[in-house]
Amino acid sequence: MTLTMTKQKPAHSLIDESLFAENNLQYDLFLEAGYEQFSICVVEVNGKYTVALEQYHFQKVNSTTSLVNRITEIFAADDLFKRKFRKVHCAIINQQSTLVPAPVFEKGKERLLLGLNVSLEEDDLIFSERLKQTDAMNVFSIPLALKSCIQRQFSLVEYHHYSTALLDNILLENKKSSETSVNINIHISYFEIIITNQKSLLFYNTFHYTSAEDVVYYLLFVFEQFNLNPESIKVKITGELDKNSTIYTLLYKYVRELSFGRKPTSLKYCSKLDTLPKHFFYSLYSLQLCV
Repeated sequence: MTLTMTKQKPAHSLIDESLFAENNLQYDLFLEAGYEQFSICVVEVNGKYTVALEQYHFQKVNSTTSLVNRITEIFAADDLFKRKFRKVHCAIINQQSTLVPAPVFEKGKERLLLGLNVSLEEDDLIFSERLKQTDAMNVFSIPLALKSCIQRQFSLVEYHHYSTALLDNILLENKKSSETSVNINIHISYFEIIITNQKSLLFYNTFHYTSAEDVVYYLLFVFEQFNLNPESIKVKITGELDKNSTIYTLLYKYVRELSFGRKPTSLKYCSKLDTLPKHFFYSLYSLQLCV
């Protein structure tokens, strides 16, 4: 019996023509891999110029095996992966991570530290990386099968957790502010709330939601814990959330100082990316500042 592979189509595909032109330019590849999506960003090395962005959305992917199968299909079918890259960085999107203050972090005890907060599988691989904007280590796990899948495509890969880039760039943006800042980063079925004050990370947690009411409930609950006034506190939204969405509309009823974030201004982008809202793909772009 012959199995027919159905080619997946990206939800977003914005590629500058220069990427496929005959030239001697070098490119770095940045990936985000998770159960809901697989995102791709290509950066020209010398000019630090983002020339391509793609994102695939996944449905009914609730196991590592299903995720590996989907990514393997994308590697085989997407023309972006036919070219060579100088470096490859892959950020893992999952909730299998924990922040550890650098003074108490102990090399070799990563699995023990992570296991205090999340459930680990026997074949999970444990990684750690230091945040640049605060004195903490991010300890996280990657399923062996997922790492093997990526390693078959690229021999040399640097692995990260997506939250490292997310937190570092939020802290960098807010470090000169004397006010408490609240950021919400939205995914398809969950979101993060990050609270900072200057260079201090006051709160970071992930919440799953099935409705706009869930998002508002968790946000107001956190506000109550930190004694924050929803009428005056400034809240910034990043992630792929449209202004016309039910979530935004409901949030605005309770949070008056609501705005969208912007992609890192220190980076350069091809003109095609200007067609996207500026708060989209915030953590993917921020990954470039993390390496």
